[in-house]
Amino acid sequence: MLAEERRQEILRLLDNKDSVHVSDLSKILDVTEETIRRDLDVLDKKKLLKRIHGGAVPLVSNSKNELNFNIRQNKKIKEKKQIAAKAIELIEEGDTIFLDASSTSLFLAKKLKKTQNITVVTNSIRIIFELSDLNNITVISTGGILRPNSLSFVGPLANETLKKYFADKIFASCKGISVNYGATDSNELEIEVKQNMIKQSKKVIILSDHSKVNEIGLTQFASIEEIDTLITDELVDKSSLKNFEEAGLTIL
Repeated sequence: MLAEERRQEILRLLDNKDSVHVSDLSKILDVTEETIRRDLDVLDKKKLLKRIHGGAVPLVSNSKNELNFNIRQNKKIKEKKQIAAKAIELIEEGDTIFLDASSTSLFLAKKLKKTQNITVVTNSIRIIFELSDLNNITVISTGGILRPNSLSFVGPLANETLKKYFADKIFASCKGISVNYGATDSNELEIEVKQNMIKQSKKVIILSDHSKVNEIGLTQFASIEEIDTLITDELVDKSSLKNFEEAGLTIL
């Protein structure tokens, strides 16, 4: 296992625990404790975790807080790739799609080079740059006020721009999704952008890894009735999806 792969696995393990310990990681990853310490030091310097004596803890423990985009894009990479692989199958030639500024949508954008003749409307700087050299895709930026934490455009200009376009589908991630409270997120400015995307879309597709299923964020941006499809990863508790299916969602 390469060093970068090992560090991604450490982050994945930390996502599901309150802490990780050097001795345990050494056994799980089959490397020396000194190697693990170096890995944790590297991840700490990148602000992807917090180093403590004997191990590490998550940088942010409150699920309603918003992590910096550079941190989010390095979390649950395997799960985001699985979700993106499913989502790309729903995009057809000639589609116009909205992509929110989530890290999961960025993973979907990375797969769009395989598509033909589509238009992407997004408020994400990272997605704009990701698609900038693809001749098969027309990219439309919302413009607006830049949020450095999320590398996204928000505010009046972004929302007014969205009202000028109609999309076949919106792909958006969330902080949590539940039958009772729908799709929720942690920042009201981002939520307003997503709500305008939803109003202008024929189909609403939520991208949610297993850790967000049956969780609740700060504020709702889509009721369960507004959502057509939920795409998640293989680690999700299958029994927890029954209520979503009964509510009329397609589960992928």
